[in-house]
Amino acid sequence: MKALAIDSSTPCITFTARNDDKFAQFKLDIGMHQSEQMLPSIENVLKLVELEPKDLQFMALALGPGTFTGLRLSFAALKALELAFNIPLYGIPTLEALAYPFASWKGAVIPVIDAKKDRWYGAIYRSGELCQEPQDGPLEAVLSGVDKEEHALAVGIDSEYFVELVRENHPEYDISYLPAVTVDCGTQLLALAEKKFAAGEPGLADYDGPVYIRPSEAEEAYIKKITAEQ
Repeated sequence: MKALAIDSSTPCITFTARNDDKFAQFKLDIGMHQSEQMLPSIENVLKLVELEPKDLQFMALALGPGTFTGLRLSFAALKALELAFNIPLYGIPTLEALAYPFASWKGAVIPVIDAKKDRWYGAIYRSGELCQEPQDGPLEAVLSGVDKEEHALAVGIDSEYFVELVRENHPEYDISYLPAVTVDCGTQLLALAEKKFAAGEPGLADYDGPVYIRPSEAEEAYIKKITAEQ
């Protein structure tokens, strides 16, 4: 496998590259300056595994939901490489990538991302199958598809905080979490994209973009303005 993946769905961007038995990964969490470091970071992680962009077999990115700015950054960077070197680019839903390693879990797997404003991006998987569509909602909305009798597992960088809130506000649920360091979304992006590549699936179309779920702040402001004027 000669591949590159970027997960920019959270403020901490992860760059992952593999060149057969060589593997490299690093994270970038520097706030407003991340856009300046996107291309240098791609160059660095490829250099660590002794790869040139032209030698990549495929690329992968987290499709969303997640941070608006981060998702746009990774799309712009990898779309440029796709066009320059004709490399297939696969978009993997962020929550699917987070849940992927836990298909054998006996109960609900809940991949979550803190969407701020007392809301969560979350979905529910059982035995590797999506059982509740990704959504942007309060804690209770994410939990609505969980059986209180089953042992649920929250995964993702914000899973500890999610479980703390559940235990505080809804102790009737049997839920635990895995530390964020045990869930490597970059590796899962590569694994899921490799399946698509091996099956000969086409990459993202030119018009494909991030999956946001939530309207941007600009869109929300516009909706409020139009509603107020009616």
